[in-house]
Amino acid sequence: MASSVETEAKEKTTAPPKESPMEMLFNIDSLTGGQMPMELVKRITFVAGLILIYIYYTMLAEGRMHQIVTTKQELEEIRADYTTQKADYMKVGKQSYLAIAMRRYGLEVSLTPPIKVVADPVKE
Repeated sequence: MASSVETEAKEKTTAPPKESPMEMLFNIDSLTGGQMPMELVKRITFVAGLILIYIYYTMLAEGRMHQIVTTKQELEEIRADYTTQKADYMKVGKQSYLAIAMRRYGLEVSLTPPIKVVADPVKE
């Protein structure tokens, strides 16, 4: 009978349960006493929620920054177009360019200066 007790004791002690690598890395049983306290679960859930909110707002801010950069680039392009068009209008407004444009319609630039007409006031 003593031999059967010894073999039963050997069977119980020789086969310890194998732990997976994850269980070995994240074993918190020594800290919690083998049970997961509900207060700890609530805190972990709350912190995880805050982290998700932080990630959401960070992504939202990055999207806005990208939108601002593209709007600035579009604005610079519009400014460059405006400056180019303004320079073209100023160039076309010069007398030498007007003379060229008038030739299309058969008009020529007058070489004689204009004459000032002075009218005498009428005495009544």
